[in-house]
Amino acid sequence: MCLRNILVVGEYRPVEAYTFDLVGAYPRSDASDLPAFYQELMLRIVTAVSTQEITRHQTSGEQVPTSLWRTLDTPRQMIEGGRQLGLRDFFTDMVSVANLVNLPFIPETVSSQYSEGCFATWEPTLPGLVTNVTGSARPVSKYNLGEDDLALIVGVREDGMGALVRPVQGLRNDPPSSEAVELMLLDEGLPQVTLGSEYGYAKPVHVPVARSKLHGHRGVRSFNPQRVEHVHLEPPYYHYPVSCGSMAQAQAVHRAISRSTALQNPSDPRLLAFTVLPGYGIMIAEKWVPGKAPFRLIWEAMDAGDLRINRHVPQGPLEYILDSSGMMVVKEA
Repeated sequence: MCLRNILVVGEYRPVEAYTFDLVGAYPRSDASDLPAFYQELMLRIVTAVSTQEITRHQTSGEQVPTSLWRTLDTPRQMIEGGRQLGLRDFFTDMVSVANLVNLPFIPETVSSQYSEGCFATWEPTLPGLVTNVTGSARPVSKYNLGEDDLALIVGVREDGMGALVRPVQGLRNDPPSSEAVELMLLDEGLPQVTLGSEYGYAKPVHVPVARSKLHGHRGVRSFNPQRVEHVHLEPPYYHYPVSCGSMAQAQAVHRAISRSTALQNPSDPRLLAFTVLPGYGIMIAEKWVPGKAPFRLIWEAMDAGDLRINRHVPQGPLEYILDSSGMMVVKEA
């Protein structure tokens, strides 16, 4: 459940309104044209109540034996990826609901905390996506993950209402992030690539072209178009934002990323593609490169200035404009 409020500004008549939710969105509605103002607010409310959460994850398959899990590099690489992103202050702080509002009558309806953002990388041996567990079940520091903070996603339920999660022997096996379906669905419509001896495999292994995915409540101030690609969502999502963990957002991200030229063409020299989710943040996809650990391409792009992360998250339509230095710089409508 997401707490939502509309703040209307004005003394005798509305001047503007802001549609807030617990995840952090605050899109503005201009009241200079009252019929259009009320229409926009109504459509934003309808959008929110019409969107289904897709967090009914189910267990699927036999447990991954501890002996196999211990041989994999991916769990350690996830932990190191979280640490590196922490050094770059990528994820925002966990939200404690008790610090915001008193909810004595619905303690089981609203989680006590929300640890935003998620990241995941593909493990060919299992195969599946190794990701972080949800922060709404218990406090999770993505900068200091342990193995009990990891989950393995192997598919999506037939009805799309949650992910299929394969348990790992010896772990707590808490449910994965609320964006688990989004992370898995992102690969649909994209090609696969083949890994060989350069990755240590004696026989060819087929994997999704997007090796790793990173979602956080940040924006992108600018990027180098020679190394990074931006893809737009479909137009309605910029005017009527949809929340994290929802079917609508998973579909929005899937359809946007599937239009990525860099990902559709594995030989494209751009190794990162991202889309901006108004009100909620960004989703970044990373390709495979021999000798590079998961998420390294992302944090190296940040360090080199090829991907400049912004604390501000755009709340509506945006575009990127080429500046004199050759960088694409964000401009909000």
